[in-house]
Amino acid sequence: MKAACDRTLLTRGVQVAAGVVVARSPKPALGCIKMEAQAKKMTLLATDLEVAIRIEIDKVDVQEPGAGLVPADRFHAILRELSEDTVSVSATASETKITAPGAHFTILGDNPDDFPAVPDFPETGAFIVAADDLLALVERTLLATAKENTRYALNGVLWEVEGTSLILVATDGRRLSLARGKCKEGPEKKISAIVPSKAMHLIERCLGDMSGGKGVVRIVLNEKDILIEMPADDGGRRIIYSRLVDGHFPKYEDVIPKEFDKKATIKTADFLSAIRKASLLTNEESRGVMVKFAPGEMIVTSRTPEMGEAEVRIPAEYTGEAMEVGFNPQYVMDAVKVIDAQQFLLSLKGPSKPGVISEGRLFTHVVMPVSIV
Repeated sequence: MKAACDRTLLTRGVQVAAGVVVARSPKPALGCIKMEAQAKKMTLLATDLEVAIRIEIDKVDVQEPGAGLVPADRFHAILRELSEDTVSVSATASETKITAPGAHFTILGDNPDDFPAVPDFPETGAFIVAADDLLALVERTLLATAKENTRYALNGVLWEVEGTSLILVATDGRRLSLARGKCKEGPEKKISAIVPSKAMHLIERCLGDMSGGKGVVRIVLNEKDILIEMPADDGGRRIIYSRLVDGHFPKYEDVIPKEFDKKATIKTADFLSAIRKASLLTNEESRGVMVKFAPGEMIVTSRTPEMGEAEVRIPAEYTGEAMEVGFNPQYVMDAVKVIDAQQFLLSLKGPSKPGVISEGRLFTHVVMPVSIV
């Protein structure tokens, strides 16, 4: 194969694809990106056998159709260092050549026939979600996924789709995020599936990388896998494939408290500022801030023997008896950062009970309190 490509679009595509490949694998092909050039298009393929991506680049002058397999890390590193508008890429079964004015690289690679097949998007069976809506759903739930957990089902996000309703839920055992959205042409009977965190990060990356974030995303949710087709952006479309997590997600409805006798309506920006200021005098050993509520105000304090103490007061519309509760500052900031409204509701039951951060019915975040000595 031989093609001349827009360097910026190629670099963006290779950067996303490189995030899928396996750094160390007994199969050399899994550390590579497959390039397929035909007509006026180049397709980049990457997979770790669980998650895969297809990235189409339209602004390509294909001189010789064909395919090549190139190590992702070296390919990406070279493209980042180039500054020319256009680069030429040619490949054989054993090497890839990258040429730009004043620079020439030859990278030893592998036979493209050794690369695993990556599914294309099916013609039927998809439901539709607005791109900016899906990005908001992903951002509001991905923050609560478990980073390391023996319960594999927690290392992913639960999707529930039925008719025009799409719900995403994630938890790591200390916090839980639930986001509600709308879709079109969803199944009449509810479908539930757990999408792995790596695929969710890839969805977030692709949606965030789009210019303008407009258009619609098409999604096919099968029994064992999911395919997501991004809207065609500058250069071409992207298709994500992922196997689903085989496990049982916790009954999240039982985790979300239903009754509260203390509620505070707080300005989003004020809350973030207060928590951030108080967290400056916390450390890994005392990773917590005390939040006190009284009529008309919220007081955030922190105290560390070797660092000192902080107190920040902000106005809040509070109803209920005065109380104080300890929170991990990063957990509550993560949740409030994804709220679009100027204010939100914090509902409480007691100092040892979970608190609920909510933005209407669109977003519900349950966070466990922490004990502060």
